[in-house]
Amino acid sequence: MPPARQGNGCMTDTIDVTSRQAIYRGIVTGEGQSFRGIRYAEAPIGPLRFRPPVRHENSGLVDATTFGNAAPQMQRRAPAWMPRGAGFQTGEDCLNLNVYTPAADGAKRPVIVHAFGGGFQGGAAQGGYHDDAGFAARGDVVLVRPNMRTGALGFLHLGPAMGDDYAAANRGMLDFVAALEWVRDNIAAFGGDPDNVTLIGMSSGSFTIAALFGMEGVADLYRRAWLMSGPASRIVMPDTATAITATFLDKAGIAPGDTAGLAALPVETILAIQETVLATHLGERNAPGGRTLGIVLDGTSLMRHPLENLASGRFRDHELVLGWARDEARMWYAFGIMPEVADRATLLASIARFRPEDPAGELARLEAELPGRSWTEYEEIFLSRAIYRDPALATASAQNTAGGRAYTYEFAWVPPFEGGRLGAAHGSDEPFVFGNVSPDRIPLTAGDNRADALAAEMSTALYAFARTGEPTWALADGIQTFK
Repeated sequence: MPPARQGNGCMTDTIDVTSRQAIYRGIVTGEGQSFRGIRYAEAPIGPLRFRPPVRHENSGLVDATTFGNAAPQMQRRAPAWMPRGAGFQTGEDCLNLNVYTPAADGAKRPVIVHAFGGGFQGGAAQGGYHDDAGFAARGDVVLVRPNMRTGALGFLHLGPAMGDDYAAANRGMLDFVAALEWVRDNIAAFGGDPDNVTLIGMSSGSFTIAALFGMEGVADLYRRAWLMSGPASRIVMPDTATAITATFLDKAGIAPGDTAGLAALPVETILAIQETVLATHLGERNAPGGRTLGIVLDGTSLMRHPLENLASGRFRDHELVLGWARDEARMWYAFGIMPEVADRATLLASIARFRPEDPAGELARLEAELPGRSWTEYEEIFLSRAIYRDPALATASAQNTAGGRAYTYEFAWVPPFEGGRLGAAHGSDEPFVFGNVSPDRIPLTAGDNRADALAAEMSTALYAFARTGEPTWALADGIQTFK
């Protein structure tokens, strides 16, 4: 293997892997081989900015030793207790993926494809807390992490205003599908089995994966899905998506049909405007009709609601794991994004967004189950269940009733930070599922001697699921609790 000199002046071993018309040059480490920044679709710039991804066929020698761009997004300062990583570069030329394998040796290892979370507004396939090479090596699996378009560039529903021939719906979801097509066509050369692909995602990444159950022609691209805090529920109706687009265009000073004006918008302007258009209140954002970006039931890219397809039995041969954190909504209160609930009337209005038929009855049931809580605590508990837990159970029920297999779990580990005030919050299970809870990456695990064992337990379940379609608990056991 010839050495290649990196920009920092040190030498590193490289390896060349041939697939189709391309020779991919990656990096060899003590944990395996990594191939970074592989283009899977043409750069979505110029006339392709709002179009569906255009397949890119790599050829010749492809330098896969450096990461590509993540999608443009607002950069926010995170609290010191949040997961830590090296960071990442952003740019509109972002349709690339990273592959981590123990060895590109022709073995047929399970393939795990990860869709990052970020509220449909951000996220990246690199630069976070993940120990990607270590994860692949520990489980003897091949890990693929694609970048895809996010925010207005990926999900603003522009077709009705600008014409479907100019702007496709659900571009970020279609990017993910294009990455899966690259996996199907190439992953065997990297030691993976294209017929044994498990998708895993958290939050918006999970919602994106769940939406695939409503698409046509993608079922053969994967066999399994592990969904964290993103069941087959958050689907945006076309009228809601169209209204959000109208507000966006009005703020941008662009008339419907003015494709030239939209094309000329600087990406910084697009990001700034989308921040003013979308709701920040968790309930308003996730309730039916909420002002949020997401997967739109457009009838073209997403033909049917994914729950409808699951209930029909069309995906009964695809195994599912659906997980949620016990205190999902706590994070938004900890960040100060969610305001304190002042009185009973305000709480009832919040509940009514999801349960308009009987908000008072819903609150009465909560008060009977958990007496003596504050209005804010009741709202937090209700939103945790209404947005994440209850739709996950409904998704699992649809799959199981149709003759498939869907396993469920609740994550209840509470970090010791500040007396446990963060609870088992949104996204807190993902580091454990990936078996990576070192305090230098996940500060909240510092001082908790249970964390390593729990991470080993959960990552073992993921590896088992990717191999066999069964995690480490039986379907008949019901909801598995990890704490």
